[in-house]
Amino acid sequence: MNLWKRACLYLGRKKEKTFTLLAFLLVMATLMLTCLSIQSATDTANANMKKALLGYFTINAKPLETGLSEDALGQILDTEGLSGNYALRSYSYANYYDADGNSLVIDTEGAAQTPEGYENAGKIVANSNSGRDSYFTEGGFELTKGSALTPESKNAVLLHEEFAKRNGLAVGDTMQLGAITDDGNAVPVTVAGIFTNTKEQDAAGMSPSYDLYENIVFTDLSTASYLIYGAKDQTSVQYGDFYVNDPDELERIMEQVQKIPGVNWEKCTLTRYDKDYQNAKQSLKGLQNIVFIAIAVVSVICFLVLALFMTLRLRGRVHETGIYLAMGISKCTILFQFLIEVFMVTAVALLLSYGASTAISGQIGSKLLSQVTAERYETVDLTGTSETKGQPGQDLGLSEVVVEISAADYAIVWTFGVVLCLASTALAAYPIMKMKPKSILSQMS
Repeated sequence: MNLWKRACLYLGRKKEKTFTLLAFLLVMATLMLTCLSIQSATDTANANMKKALLGYFTINAKPLETGLSEDALGQILDTEGLSGNYALRSYSYANYYDADGNSLVIDTEGAAQTPEGYENAGKIVANSNSGRDSYFTEGGFELTKGSALTPESKNAVLLHEEFAKRNGLAVGDTMQLGAITDDGNAVPVTVAGIFTNTKEQDAAGMSPSYDLYENIVFTDLSTASYLIYGAKDQTSVQYGDFYVNDPDELERIMEQVQKIPGVNWEKCTLTRYDKDYQNAKQSLKGLQNIVFIAIAVVSVICFLVLALFMTLRLRGRVHETGIYLAMGISKCTILFQFLIEVFMVTAVALLLSYGASTAISGQIGSKLLSQVTAERYETVDLTGTSETKGQPGQDLGLSEVVVEISAADYAIVWTFGVVLCLASTALAAYPIMKMKPKSILSQMS
């Protein structure tokens, strides 16, 4: 009778012991496979967080007399590690004139006051991409006619629909923006679009006339640069937001940027915005540590329990071993039979564990990932006068994270399970295998 047949007959004869071993191995494999699948999913979650919580830093160059120049911006954008995604901003105030130089009428109703010299003035907001400005992304502003301003826009403006209606302006018309401090420093601009606000102004009745929504004008960076710095051939900006590919590299990139010559960095303020990512990363790292500890604990416990189980199991087979020896079967062949028996049960348990772990890991893993990253995140809108914080959190991309059993994880569990079972079996059989045949036969009597 060959080894495989003897192993099958023994497993069939000892149904209760076989079922107990199968149940234990199934639980062990399911736990290991679940932990490994969650561990793998955390890597995907971390990558998604890097995409969702884009780390960036802001340079406040407003204290500089010439702002942040084109040359400095070019060197900053050439810094290794930047994603190429950035936003440049400037803020000022300007008098509004029609094409003939006549003052335009602003809205003063509901304003706390109209300061002297600002009777026909309003706030100027310049952004490299007006559609991404916080007024449009968070403040409820909405473009109703025309097109948004882009980095290629020159001498263009966006007007509030009430301001445009009051002064008879439409898309394509021309007007002028004049510096508050110098009436002669005026820039002719073309109306590129009309916008409206879908949210009421929070500080209505408390703001000066030039800060009312109806009096805000969006313009391009070159126009704002001319109004603020009087520069015709150079475009300088007050603020720059620069996004990085990897939030973990943010500190290094900021240090490298501050080494760029030609900028008085002591007067500039650099602010990093990666707190959301770091908080989420720490939570995710905590989950990874817990899963790693769980894997280690499960491995040790399974080995010890399995070794004890196999020791008790094989102690009861001394009589059987003696008979095999009396029949002329070698110790190696007997040990190999024991290993085959355990391998067959292990294989069945590992096959069943795939389905069990798939059902469990998907529910447990997704819930854990959602809990460790479910926080309120901070959104900062630098406008030169204030900061806005405490906005609701954004989607971290965890909805795309599916905790599933990968081929690599399944292969690891197979390897670990087989090695663990064979090693514990060999360890348990060692005391019997080292006995001399005469000692085994004497114990039978």
